[in-house]
Order: sequence, then structure tokens, then C-alpha cells
Amino acid sequence: MSFLDNTENHYKTIKQTCYIANTAYLILRVVYLVLFLIAKLYMLVWIDAASIVIYTFFYFLIKKRKYYPYALLCGNEFFAFIIGTTLLIGFHTGFHFYLIGLCVVSFFTSYFSKTKNLKGSIVWAGLSLIIYIVIFVVDAFREPRFIIDKWLSITLVSIHIVVVFLFVVFYLFVFLRYALSLEKKIINESRTDELTQINNRYGLYDYFYQLDNKSSKVLALFDIDDFKLINDKFGHVAGDYILKEVAKLTMSVLNGSFVCRYGGEEFVIVLNSEDAFDKLESLRKAIENEIFEFEGNQHRITITTGASNYQKDMTLEEWVNLADNKMYFGKNSGKNKTVI
Repeated sequence: MSFLDNTENHYKTIKQTCYIANTAYLILRVVYLVLFLIAKLYMLVWIDAASIVIYTFFYFLIKKRKYYPYALLCGNEFFAFIIGTTLLIGFHTGFHFYLIGLCVVSFFTSYFSKTKNLKGSIVWAGLSLIIYIVIFVVDAFREPRFIIDKWLSITLVSIHIVVVFLFVVFYLFVFLRYALSLEKKIINESRTDELTQINNRYGLYDYFYQLDNKSSKVLALFDIDDFKLINDKFGHVAGDYILKEVAKLTMSVLNGSFVCRYGGEEFVIVLNSEDAFDKLESLRKAIENEIFEFEGNQHRITITTGASNYQKDMTLEEWVNLADNKMYFGKNSGKNKTVI
């Protein structure tokens, strides 16, 4: 996956998360609005109505990819709302639980930001802790502005416990899914040859250790004959072009077999032992008959292949060495041949 693909996936994750989170916040504020109307807490109704307008506007910021201003405004709005509601109806209503969720969001936001500034997350976490302590102390020494019924207090606490739990789980789930996705891409890219976009030798190691029935397989190692002459005469760009075309042709002719660039102009193929020689000969003839045209120059190349059956308890290195010895036997006896 290219850098641009990774970047697009990064912003797609942020955008989806912001849309889902903002919708959840908006629904939550509508629930508060209904509860405050039933309890006839009209001051909180007006405060909550203003919050609904603010969260509706936030969709515009998300659409315009203003993710950092969105996160900053959303966090500050939450701080203001938590402080206001706690002072008005009491600490026991559980609005302070959101401060725990805000700490998770702050670290999530830092990870997905361009600068990945951990210092900002620590500041937000510290600020959340200070606000938590302050509203707890203030509530202990003063009565809230409104005395609410027990049903509303229990309802609000229950909502906050559930919401904050889901809040934390949601952000951690998104983070974990994105991290696992990146890990998978890194592993895939580390097993892929950058030039030819086929497996590299690390991919071969993985394939070998995961291969169950090795005794039914043949490992073949082929080398482009006199490849150095092409690089010396026409340059490494021409050589790279031929390597890429050879990789494509090999994948096409030996469809279903494992193919990797082992290094330089050497390729490794693992295929079923049945008709292995015929298949390798088909590849050799296909490459011999192919005209590789690059920047007005036509190139004809040949390959020499050595192949070996798997022997019991053999390591990958030993298997490759057996094929390598046969390949060099072919090189020393005229090139452009398959030795098995």
C-alpha cells in the first residue's frame, strides 16, 4: 500500500470516527433535553438546546476536515457542560464521569493528529483531573442550584455509567482496529519486494514455515543470464524494467505457484512436484521468446533454472542451496536451461 493510500485510510478513519461520535453526542443531548423538560429544569433545557445547535454545526467542521478544531471545540464544550450541570444539579448526577472519557479521547486525538503531540494529551488529562477535584470539593461545600427528584438522579447516573463505558470502548476499539490494520500493512510490505511487487525472501521464509506438505513441492531458483551486461550497457533503469517484466511473466505462466524475488536477478519458485520440469521449461521458453522493449531498445534474455525436491528435515537454506547448485551446474554447462 502506498503512502497516499495510508494517508487516505488515516483520514477516512478519523472522519468516520468523528461522524459516529458527533451523532452519538447529539443523540445524548436530545435525551437530556427530554429529561430536563420532564423535570421542568428550564435553565438546563436552554443550555442543552444551545449544545444541540453547536453539535449540529460540528457536522460542517467534520465535512470540511477541520478535525483538530472539532476536537478542541468539542472538548471545551464538554468541559463547560460538565461544570455547568454539576454546579446546577449536583455531583451525584454523574456528569463528572465524562472527564474519564475525555482523557481517552485526548490521547486518541493526539495519535491521529499530524504532530502526534503527547504533551497536549497530558495537559488535557491533567485539566480533567483538576476539574474533577474542583467540582467535587465545591459540591461538598455548597448545595446545587436545583434539587432534583431521585428518579432523575438515578436515571442520569445510569446513563452516564453506560455512556462513558461505551465511550471508552468505542475509542479503544477504533484505535485497536486501526493499529492492527497498520500492523498488517507493515507486515505485508516487509514481505513484498518494492521493485517487482511480488514476495521477497522474508515472504519466502513465512511461506516455508507455514507450508505443511513440503515433500510434494519443488523449489526452483532461476537467474537471468548475463544480466550484468544489460545494466552496464543500458543502465539500471532498463535492468529494473526487465526485472519487473520477468516477475509479471513468471506470475502469469506459473499461476498458482509461490514466486518471490530472492535477491538481485534471482527468483525463487515453489511449485508442485508433479510436472514441475514441464512448467519450469514453459517459463524458460516464454522468457526466451519474449521481446522486452524499453526506451526504443529491444532486449532478449534467457534464464537458467535449478530445481530440487524437498528432503526430510531440510532447512529452507539447505533447500535453496540444493537448487542453487543445480542452477550453477546449468550456468557452467551452457546457460538457458532447466536442471532438476
